[in-house]
Amino acid sequence: MTTVNTGAPEAAGEPTGQQDVATARTSRPSRTSRLRRGIAAVAVIATGTGVIGLGTGVSPAAAESAPAHAGWDGSRYWFKNSQGQWRWTSHYSVYAARTGGGSASAAKATTGSGGIKEGWDGSRYWFRNSKGEWRWTSHYDIYLERTGRGSSGSGGAGHTEDSVAQDPNVEAAVQFALSKLGVPFRTAGNGPDGYDCSGLVQQAFRHGGISLPRVANDQYAATTPIRASQLRRGDLLFWSPDGTPRGIQHVAIYLGDNRYVEAARPGTKVRISGISSGYYPAYMGRP
Repeated sequence: MTTVNTGAPEAAGEPTGQQDVATARTSRPSRTSRLRRGIAAVAVIATGTGVIGLGTGVSPAAAESAPAHAGWDGSRYWFKNSQGQWRWTSHYSVYAARTGGGSASAAKATTGSGGIKEGWDGSRYWFRNSKGEWRWTSHYDIYLERTGRGSSGSGGAGHTEDSVAQDPNVEAAVQFALSKLGVPFRTAGNGPDGYDCSGLVQQAFRHGGISLPRVANDQYAATTPIRASQLRRGDLLFWSPDGTPRGIQHVAIYLGDNRYVEAARPGTKVRISGISSGYYPAYMGRP
């Protein structure tokens, strides 16, 4: 059994003379020695719990469930390190370097869902250049220009109104909402540093000179109801958990090509999402 001198004399052995005091002082570890031991103990504990900085924007996945596959999951890029452990980073350049994907702009890496597809992937717009090489941009107007959808309105897969709204005031509202991509969700937020769903919609259309109420179900009441076949850029999509107009709890701005811009929920940022059968809007309206 190892005995460690804590430096605290017991009552029975308390020094009573000058020589005893000197002996007690000599037997106690110096303050510097105790400090070094403490730092070493902390280092051991930190290493044991896996709290080790990886650098370059890469974080351990110890406290999070493993992803289904490597690549973008909607908020970060996942990959496995040389030991087969899951790691993630918010930087595409780091992800590309760790997975052998090369330069971010060349975009030679494919995703687990079957490869790159043109359009929004949750973080950027993808398109092919004149040589057929994949490129990306975070600017919607550049994406429209490079894909020939900006001025001609010939979107290919979709109606002409999918590229530019027929009403310039509505298009101004759409552009305002798109300019807020990446701004955090904030409950009851009206901007500029945070929005909730109806706050983003109200402020966007106010920017376009169109007045809308503040709450999602009231916004639906202020629109002209339309069918899915009538949808065009700038229309509003509404979700209702109970299927009634008064139960509407979420609203988003339709962009065309089954995409919409939204302030989704706490913990997310203003983003572009795609209409899916598992989360289909209950109502649609035209401001």
